[in-house]
Order: sequence, then C-alpha cells, then structure tokens
Amino acid sequence: MKRSFLILFSFGILISNAQILWQINKDTVITFNYRDGDEFSEPQIDKEKWSSWYGWARSIYSNKEQQYYTDYENHELKNGNLYITSAKKTVNARMIDWMGDNDSLKSGKGVFQGFNKREFKYVSGLIQSEQKFLKGYFEIKFKAPSDKGLWTAFWLYGGSPNEEIDIMELKGEREDQTHVDTHCQGCDKVRNAIGQKRSFGGWLKLDGDLDKGYNIMSCLWDENEVRFYLNGKCIAVAKVKFTQPKHVAANIAIADDHGPFHPGPDKDATTFTPFVIDYIRVWTKEDAQSNFVLKNSDSNPAPDNTEIKRSPKMLYGKKKEHANDGIFVSLLKNEDGTMKLFCNGLKKTENYKVKISNGDQNLFEKTTNERELSIPVTVSNGVKVEVSYGNKTASRTFQLSR
Repeated sequence: MKRSFLILFSFGILISNAQILWQINKDTVITFNYRDGDEFSEPQIDKEKWSSWYGWARSIYSNKEQQYYTDYENHELKNGNLYITSAKKTVNARMIDWMGDNDSLKSGKGVFQGFNKREFKYVSGLIQSEQKFLKGYFEIKFKAPSDKGLWTAFWLYGGSPNEEIDIMELKGEREDQTHVDTHCQGCDKVRNAIGQKRSFGGWLKLDGDLDKGYNIMSCLWDENEVRFYLNGKCIAVAKVKFTQPKHVAANIAIADDHGPFHPGPDKDATTFTPFVIDYIRVWTKEDAQSNFVLKNSDSNPAPDNTEIKRSPKMLYGKKKEHANDGIFVSLLKNEDGTMKLFCNGLKKTENYKVKISNGDQNLFEKTTNERELSIPVTVSNGVKVEVSYGNKTASRTFQLSR
C-alpha cells in the first residue's frame, strides 16, 4: 500500500564539487561523503595513490600463490578502465625486496616456506592503496576474468595480526559464484546449520556470470558488523568488529593445484583475460571529503542485474535483519558541471524518483529504475536534489563556496 507521507532527510552546505552517497533504507537515510578512490580515467595510474605490490612481499607465499606482482607492468589504463593482466612468464626474483637472496621465509606458524629468491611461473598485477581507511562503504565496478586458475579479489586488509575483509574472491572457472570472507584472530566465529562454530565465509551461487558484463561488489564496514553487497543487494553479514584501519586492494593471484582456491591454470595456458575495473570508490560518514569530477568521455555500460540465487543462513543471517534493506544512491558531478546519479539495490520491479529544483523552479523530474542516470542540470547556487524511494526522501542543496 502506498504511504501518504515522506520523511525528509536534508543537508546544509555543499561545496560545488563535493560528492555524496545516500543509503536510503526503508526506515532510515544514512549519509556518506566521498573519501577516496579512482575512476581510472587518466592516461597513467596514480602511483601516489596505488602501490603495485604489498610492500612486504611480491606474493602471499603461505598460499602457494604462483604469481610475481610486477612494478606496474601488468596495469593498463584505457577507455576509462584499469585492466589488470596476468600471463605465464618465468621470473627469478626476490619474494621480499629488502631481504637477501638466501634468507629463509617462514609462515606465521614458523613453517619454512623456501628461500627468498625463487622462480615465479607467472606475472600478474595488484593495486594497493597507500592510504588506510577505518570503516565506511567500499565499492568496485568490474568485469571478472574467466580463465581457470585465476584468483581475482577485491579486499581490505591491515591491522595486527593480518585482519582481512574479503569483499569478493573469484575463481575464473566459477564465473557464476563469489566468495565472501573475514579473517581475524578468532573473532569471526559463527555457528553453521548444525550448531558447530566455524570461521565466517563461503561461496555464493549467482544467477549470472561475472565475466559477461559489469557488476558492483561492495561492503559496508560499520561499528559491529560487515555487510556484503552485490549490485546494492545485501548477500551476507559478518558479525565481526574490526577496529584497525585497512588498505584497499584489488588483484589477480594465480592459484596452485595444492593450495587454497585450487586448482591452478592449465599447464598450456599462457595468456589470460584481464580484470577490468571501471572504478573503486570509498565513502565514509566523516565530514572530511575528497572531491573529483567525472570525465564526460569516461562512459561505460551500466552494471548488470546479477543477483544471488541463494545465501546460506550462516552467511545471510535471519531474514528480519534485512527487513529494512533499501538502496544506495550516489550523486557525482561531471566535468561540464552537470550531474550523474548511480543507484544500486533496486528490485527489478521498483523505481525511484529524482527531482531537481531551484526555489520555485522545477529543473528536472523523473521516476525511473535506471542504474546510472545522467541529469542535464548544471550545478549552481541553490540547486536542490531530492531522491525518493519508498517513503523516504534524501536531499541536498548546493550552496557554492566563495
């Protein structure tokens, strides 16, 4: 039944090029400000923002990974995307740059993992943020590689010892699945269907293939939990409390037949499809903001409507925990001064409404289900943006700084 009232969530001053994301739930509206990220629309990767290896190793040797992360040699920027590539190529190099060739490497449990200088069978690419972040909403729009043995990931890590939020882990031969996970020292235990305690994490079956088009994976890292989303719809909830800031990372690892996320690639495979990233965005509730503009030439297809087929209760939790789930709407500014709106989380039968006004003048109004909506209104003083979903409306009025 349509409700006859709206709850207005409004904001005050906004400088001309600030960006905003609203989480419009059925019971609340939550505001996030753009903190950092990359649209990958420049000719070269920003080396002040992204490193090309972990800093402590060129691979995670305890996972028996086979790749050597190169110094930006497996990174290509084109068409407003970052292409992370991998290939079969023998490299003799140090696992840890600052250690000696014959220094021994050991796992966290002290097990010998070989000598530092070794032969790597593959090369691949990784980006890791130089900055660390504490809580917020983290999202990636991407197209996955589909080759057997490729272990593609978007994740957060940091803290001591070795905390992780694996927003997505993919395998090339499992195009219609994604893996979510958290790692910390005993703090991520949950009960499975038969009451046994085990670490949070697992595979989720999807109704589409992640290599066919763009999709958005994201997580909302809050005070006492982490929520995982596929195209704006919650697919898993980890009741884990992380308190240490973390790096953002995206990469292609090469799995081994005898390691985690096995199998590895076929022996005769020499080249692989790339991991294509349209953007990575980090949003936080903090007032401090970083600002950017979208390039008008940077236009990629809207994401697919891929959804999960089924989420185990151990991952998803109780249905009542999702009763108020809503949508995510981000408002960004184009370089020509117009606006672009991104909406994620709509059901296929739902719409949202956008209204742009300035005083008594109505500049734009549309009810739509478009995932990415171009708004032909130039940002100027007094322009007000309202986005309505269900019985909630989020709004912001532009008050240009002088």
